[in-house]
Amino acid sequence: MKKIICLLLFCISFSMMGQSKESDFFNFFKGGNNYKKPVKYVLFDNSAGDGKKEVDNKIYFYMGGETFIFDAKINKMDTCLVEKFKFTFDKSEDLQQKAYQFYKEKKQIEERKMKLKNPILYPVTDYSPYFKIYVFEKTNKNTLLKYEVDWIYSSF
Repeated sequence: MKKIICLLLFCISFSMMGQSKESDFFNFFKGGNNYKKPVKYVLFDNSAGDGKKEVDNKIYFYMGGETFIFDAKINKMDTCLVEKFKFTFDKSEDLQQKAYQFYKEKKQIEERKMKLKNPILYPVTDYSPYFKIYVFEKTNKNTLLKYEVDWIYSSF
């Protein structure tokens, strides 16, 4: 009986810890607090002028001045039904502004924890590491392809 309980606890602990990957978090500086990346969903619409280019095992999505890349070796692709999808889509043009607001909020929290009187000037080079982004492509009437992508170019 003891062995079964220990095995059960062991399995539960691994399943709970195995849900999040290291790439789901970011920090402002080495040794700083880790923050979970918010998930954003973007709809790829070929009729609205969005572009898609496939090179080797990579798919490049060009939407609203932003570039997203899906690498089959690193990222995952999945399918889902339109009826079961309960999330709202963000516009790719608005991602940069939302990333700026998110960065600003987390930076203020970090400064309060450090009890600083003057704000720290973090050198922002890019807002792309602050979101986990999924691009959805409609394949037919009720099916969507879900690509986990990296935001490689923002109009920053």
